[in-house]
Amino acid sequence: MSTFTLGYEPPIESEEDLEISHVSGSILLSTRSAMDSFGLDDFKQGAVATLELDSHTVLSSNCNICTNAPVGIQLQGNVNITDLEAIESGGTGRVEGKLNITHLREYIQEDMISREWLTVDWDAAEYSSHSEVIIVHDPPKWMPQNRYQASFISIDENEESRSGPWLSVEELLGNALNVRGCLPDSFNCNGTNRQEINLTSTFSEVNPSIEINIPIEWVLFTGMSSTNETPVMNSALRGLLNVGEVAIQENIWCPISNEEITASKSWQIVEKGGVTIAPMSIWLDALGLPSSSFTPSDGVWSEVDFENTGCGSFSNEKGELLLGIVIY
Repeated sequence: MSTFTLGYEPPIESEEDLEISHVSGSILLSTRSAMDSFGLDDFKQGAVATLELDSHTVLSSNCNICTNAPVGIQLQGNVNITDLEAIESGGTGRVEGKLNITHLREYIQEDMISREWLTVDWDAAEYSSHSEVIIVHDPPKWMPQNRYQASFISIDENEESRSGPWLSVEELLGNALNVRGCLPDSFNCNGTNRQEINLTSTFSEVNPSIEINIPIEWVLFTGMSSTNETPVMNSALRGLLNVGEVAIQENIWCPISNEEITASKSWQIVEKGGVTIAPMSIWLDALGLPSSSFTPSDGVWSEVDFENTGCGSFSNEKGELLLGIVIY
């Protein structure tokens, strides 16, 4: 989930409107979660991912459940992963793949968001993966510009994070930002002896948005019962939600599928002081990219494993979908 999720407006002073157009740099995959996010479960930690991603704004006009057309950003490009060492054999290698990330938001008015969609497609032969997320904000979420400025403090003309993983934001010439720092769950990185992420965002004049299709449609499966088998494809997110007792849930949200169900189960979630899921949010904000977060309230978390697909959804006490994720 560390890539699971794509805002802070970069402090670039210019008379013209700018938008992010390119992201480049490297990430030292020093943690287990960082390796697993690229499907590299069979390799030791410590590989290096080099990114070259182009960015452009997008919009979608074919959303049947929307009041306003969702708008957002799409990142596309190449990722080369080197210094791979297999856990069992000790052999070394490299992986070259293409990464496509799309993030859409439906605004019901300025700074008020009702829905978000996130699609992450990692095309790297046997290590490929595809996931799609929908977040429904009820009530709508207030996200004013520059809301994350309080997360940073000015030090020697740069911006550094106040809490969480260390990171430093430096404004460069040519409408660019350089962000250096540590992964969220790294224990050996403090910014002095090692920096695990070194990425640069480049900004250009605003171009017309590219029209794309809305991600997959979610529907309510009725009459579904739990199985003896526990689903496994969304177990990582289940751990983040701190699920409680097994619940009886016959109506479960999932994308339309013709595949056979292999496992299904639901759990009760009771709000306990506000657990917020916001992977890599401070990094995305620093780079000038939009980020997402979700705070579950009382409700039910359900998982369904189909033959080749895993679906997880969180619904409130009214049975309304608030969070959904599907993994292929």
